[in-house]
Amino acid sequence: MHDIKRSAVSAVSYLLKHFPCVVVLGARQVGKTTLLKQVLPNKPFFDLESRTDCERIQRDPEFFLSQQEGPTVIDEAQTLPALFSALRVAIDRHRDKKGLYLLSGSSSPDLLKHITESLAGRAAIFELSGFGLEEAWKLPVNPLYDLLAKKNAGGILALKPRLDNNRILESCLFGSYPEPFLTQRKDTKAFYLWMENYFTSYIRRDIRNLFPGLNIENYQKFVAMLAGASGQLLNASDFARSLDISQPTVKSYFQIAHGTFVWRLLPSFHKNISKRVIKMPKGHMRDTGLLNHILHIGAAQQLQSHPAYGRIWETFIIEELLKGFGNALLPVAPFFYRTTNNAEIDLILEGDFGLLPIEIKAGSLTASRNLIALEQFIHEQKLPFGLVINNSLQPAWLTPKILQIPAGYL
Repeated sequence: MHDIKRSAVSAVSYLLKHFPCVVVLGARQVGKTTLLKQVLPNKPFFDLESRTDCERIQRDPEFFLSQQEGPTVIDEAQTLPALFSALRVAIDRHRDKKGLYLLSGSSSPDLLKHITESLAGRAAIFELSGFGLEEAWKLPVNPLYDLLAKKNAGGILALKPRLDNNRILESCLFGSYPEPFLTQRKDTKAFYLWMENYFTSYIRRDIRNLFPGLNIENYQKFVAMLAGASGQLLNASDFARSLDISQPTVKSYFQIAHGTFVWRLLPSFHKNISKRVIKMPKGHMRDTGLLNHILHIGAAQQLQSHPAYGRIWETFIIEELLKGFGNALLPVAPFFYRTTNNAEIDLILEGDFGLLPIEIKAGSLTASRNLIALEQFIHEQKLPFGLVINNSLQPAWLTPKILQIPAGYL
């Protein structure tokens, strides 16, 4: 276990005070086990990938839970589906108590179904991603996300920079999986081997176990194609032709990649829009380290000169924003926006605070012509402001309603 405190500790601890059960979901190797142990370091811990722990609980889940007197931590809960109905019984026996169970789960087609069917109203779900910038570089909690939710532009303008561009680029290059970022990024060969093993394990172990009838070779080719299409509009027919499979099969592949936290599907935003919008989905690989590995990008200079750099940078910033809002317990739904006239906004976040449109640029200056779609959207939706996130030096108003935030402030 590394000694870096996960930013999600506060969020998960808060949820435990308000729900009988909290389930932490996420891809393998993003640090779920570490997080569980940081949230409840001195409580009984059971790992269902351990044969001994699994057999003990599997023998009689209801009896096992009845013997636990305080908060109990169960790792890799998707391994034992029978656990969830037993949890419902145990929770209902002490319905007024909070913080009884802290679980983790990796991707599984049935996991969310078990949670929603057996633990509806009893469990909070928290999705954990890899390191955010503040974790990777051991920074204090960032107040930016609360300020954005409160639409406090003055508070944002008063913030101080947190990282220089070199460190941000390093995070974009190596991604957010804790182990390779902390221990392998200084050794190119070791980092390559870690990523190659991760990708192989994802395809050959996780996907094979979760979807035993799936054509593994086709799915592996599909994921490689995803890397090339990351940050672009998705046309299922193009994938179907290239892989010589049906469009329904391609759509199921997209669902698998999204559900296993490797890929993020961004739907088109078209609520209360008077213009004609493109409703095709967009998507991206969620970890830029894995994305760069598949694209054979291994150095910062190579990344910045790569034809896909703009899209990779956009992916990196989107995921960083979503981590920040998530850790602040400010749920947001991400969308992209593009009209048939090619007016485009990279990211629109919808939350309790309303809408927040965001344009993402890799350069330090943003030309006025690149702000037209953003300005029009802000006006049409009657929003207080929108954002441009780039590599500039300090926050500033670019127009009366467009606020620039440097990536170094995230």
